[in-house]
Amino acid sequence: MDCSNQLRPSVGTSSVTFVFDVTGSMHDDLLQVIQGATHIYNATLRRENSIYDYILIPFADPDVGPILKTRDSNRFQRGLQDLIVQGGGDCPEMTITAIKLALEQSLPNSFIYVFTDARSKDYSLGDTVLKLIQEKQSQVVFVMTGDCGDQDHIGYQIFHKIAATSSGQVFTLHKQQVSEILNFVQHSIQTRKVNLLVVDKIQRNKQTYTLVVDSKLLEFTVSVSGANPQVALIDPSNKTLNQHVWFTRTLRLKEVYILNIKHPTVNKILLMMQL
Repeated sequence: MDCSNQLRPSVGTSSVTFVFDVTGSMHDDLLQVIQGATHIYNATLRRENSIYDYILIPFADPDVGPILKTRDSNRFQRGLQDLIVQGGGDCPEMTITAIKLALEQSLPNSFIYVFTDARSKDYSLGDTVLKLIQEKQSQVVFVMTGDCGDQDHIGYQIFHKIAATSSGQVFTLHKQQVSEILNFVQHSIQTRKVNLLVVDKIQRNKQTYTLVVDSKLLEFTVSVSGANPQVALIDPSNKTLNQHVWFTRTLRLKEVYILNIKHPTVNKILLMMQL
């Protein structure tokens, strides 16, 4: 742990914490995360309330750590570059132990990102982690590039519980798509976020939700993950909002749909989602 320059954190500051699976199959993911870390750091500089520190927690099975906790973004990047991915074969990993450690080490209202291609082996710690999330009010986002072949297993489903409790999300991707999600991570850290609507495990059909848009709202983001998600926004006159006119940023992958709307001019929008 890097204990240098440990000043008392200011009110409103947060941690950016990466929890990274260092088994051998994560090599390609790591290369993309190293590249994306620079953009994430640059985004933190534009925040009204800045990031206080950066934390890196590697994990596998049975080992978790060592922890790197630093205020130096360059040291954080070197820590990523120094990670050694090796081994593997035993698919479930000690993911929940690593997330618990991340919550304990991070400041309240922090951003925690979990990168793995396996379900958890230590899912029995799930309730402890959910309680910690309630105390710390941090957001946990999962970037998944594998699931050990069983998304119904409790060791995978606990990720969805953690994400739902923390207003986070589970992104299931191909390995070459990690860098694209990191672009979204960069934007989400930069902006000051308030959740307008959180829905977990919607049914596999078309669902409609109402978003009330406050006049002080400068922008909002819709993020949906699932099997081939479809998203449409409809104004009060029942007209579908034109993507080229309204949306300032979009990400469209096979299992992820993210769109961003700046300066909305209507006070109520219907959100239609289909999985």
